[in-house]
Amino acid sequence: MKENVKEAVVKRYSDRISTKSGGSCDSSCCSPGTGISKNTEAVTGSCCGDTSHSAEGSTGRIESQSFGCGNPVGLSSVREGDIVVDLGSGAGLDCIRAAAKVGAAGKVVGVDMSEEMISRANQNIKTMGLENTITLVKGDIEDIPLHDNYATLVISNCVLALAPDKQKVFNEVYRILKPHGRFVISDVVSADTIPQELRDDIELFSSCVSGASQVDEYFQIIKNAGFTNIEELARQNYGSLDTREKSIEMYSLTIRGYK
Repeated sequence: MKENVKEAVVKRYSDRISTKSGGSCDSSCCSPGTGISKNTEAVTGSCCGDTSHSAEGSTGRIESQSFGCGNPVGLSSVREGDIVVDLGSGAGLDCIRAAAKVGAAGKVVGVDMSEEMISRANQNIKTMGLENTITLVKGDIEDIPLHDNYATLVISNCVLALAPDKQKVFNEVYRILKPHGRFVISDVVSADTIPQELRDDIELFSSCVSGASQVDEYFQIIKNAGFTNIEELARQNYGSLDTREKSIEMYSLTIRGYK
């Protein structure tokens, strides 16, 4: 199941980045057929909101596609000299945003499982003239290919809901952060526990829906990894997931914590 989910996630987002040139609700992580009812007006900048972003670079202009559900870069107070790791970096939008803030003394590393995403991100990074600041690494966020005490800041945008083992991910985040380092992560969570039959549905899981953790469980996972000063920075309605018994409210949550 676990490896099948990862394969489905890679295929889903590789296909989308290959076939879509811009953002729309249909190209987001909550596309039609996923079983989630969306209130798009309530989600600004989410994966069913404004998913097409443009930026001017030193050698041209990019139209970058985002599958995110929040704004971790904007809420993380990226500092000059920071070493930032973006988990599930996709087409590189958040890497590019972070690179604009870290300056010449800092660097940004994007980690993604999809070759197609990395290829698109490299194109965008080259267009923006940020090859010296941003490095992309192919890897699994449950086993991040970076050494201990590497980063001062870890960010992620609507990715951990796609990870089968979120405890492993947060354990890895803790491992690669320097002492007193921080994470700012935007993710999808649920008000109630999602039934196992839906969690076992690979299509729903890879759609960034049924893999969401219940919000209290999510905070407990973070605490179990060893983080302190855990704070909710933002919460937005993300629609609802209809089950046989009830409708489960979903949220886009942005959280910060410190090592």
